[in-house]
Amino acid sequence: MLLSQRRSLLKRIFASKFTLLLIACNIAVYCVAGFLDSRAFESLSQTSFLIDWGGNVPALTLSGEYWRLFTSMFLHIGFLHLAINMLALWSLGIILEARMRSWVFLGVYLLSGLCGSLVTALWHRDEFFLSCGASGAILGIFGAAIVYGLHDRRMGRPHIPPGNLLFSLVLTFGAGFAFDVDNAAHLGGLLSGALLAGIALYAERLRPTTAAVVLAATGMLGVAALAAVTLDNHDRDMQEQLAAARFGRTLGKMGLLGSDQALWKAPSLEECAAGALAAAARDGLKTPDLRRCAKPGDRDLALLARFMPLQYQSCHAQIAGLRKLYTDAAMQEALTAADQYCGTQTQIYRAIFQEDGGEIDPEKARQARLKMNFLLDQKGMYRTDSAPLRAQASALKGMLRRPGELAWAIIGHSGCPYWSCAR
Repeated sequence: MLLSQRRSLLKRIFASKFTLLLIACNIAVYCVAGFLDSRAFESLSQTSFLIDWGGNVPALTLSGEYWRLFTSMFLHIGFLHLAINMLALWSLGIILEARMRSWVFLGVYLLSGLCGSLVTALWHRDEFFLSCGASGAILGIFGAAIVYGLHDRRMGRPHIPPGNLLFSLVLTFGAGFAFDVDNAAHLGGLLSGALLAGIALYAERLRPTTAAVVLAATGMLGVAALAAVTLDNHDRDMQEQLAAARFGRTLGKMGLLGSDQALWKAPSLEECAAGALAAAARDGLKTPDLRRCAKPGDRDLALLARFMPLQYQSCHAQIAGLRKLYTDAAMQEALTAADQYCGTQTQIYRAIFQEDGGEIDPEKARQARLKMNFLLDQKGMYRTDSAPLRAQASALKGMLRRPGELAWAIIGHSGCPYWSCAR
């Protein structure tokens, strides 16, 4: 008797293996992300947490961060959001997966989720909107369950219990009342799930080999269609605005756009470094005395020693991206000057805070800093106030003025994808 019960339990578990796997994946993402990033449990920082970990922000998604269509399906706004969605997935998945082929069930879930994410991105593309959660994919399962239930009832077969459908529906839309409702994802997931279920039912009437070909072709065509629609709606203008906004924020933290945006004590450290470089250039010294700018025991300077080099690394990476977006000759020259400035500043910080800072040419370093300051404000003379130099300054400042309110709002709430950002 006990052996028979165990076999029955194992059979039921195997029949719903992808349901259990998807639930485990969602829970694992929630736990791991929360363990690695404390912002997950801080209400004031949760928006930036969700953006950095892959939430679906339409402007970011359609400007080239297409992976957000997928990653947003596994992110949740708190434990209650996760619990409601997983209960809904469990109530439907254990029954529908046993009725369908397991791989077909997984395909319906993933394609419905991607479709829901894409519909959200297209619907909210002109606003600051953040979407995450498995509800789009779950509504796809719900749509498939309705199609299968109606078909099986018409054929006089045991069908999906209406109670499970109602329970899942209440839970899923209950999550909508508890959190901001993403009706676009719900509608996209529901319709795509129903359509895919209809194709799956048609395949059941075919020979196994033919059915496998039809299902595989449907999956590939579905992915291709989603990719085609996504690429066709690529927002190059927003991509340029976001890149410029990120660069502007980095320049601000470096103190190049005014002391009000600079990191604490960065301007005073810059003054000290500028004085040391000027003295070395005046006296003909090969190595400026930058170590005097570091004050032992100053915690603020210790924080600058840690975080400012990260800003200069970001500067290099952002400039590489900007070169691909802004191809004007004057802009390319201005970006070259900015890249040289960030390289010089990296050397200066190494010389200030490390014993083996390496050699710095005081005059070259001073000129690189003077040129960058001139390009951004034109308040001082850099060697000669030439027409090409004025064109570079105009191009650089024009780029920094490009971002609109939406781009600045998104950048203001986000850092960078967690796996690509040194913290």
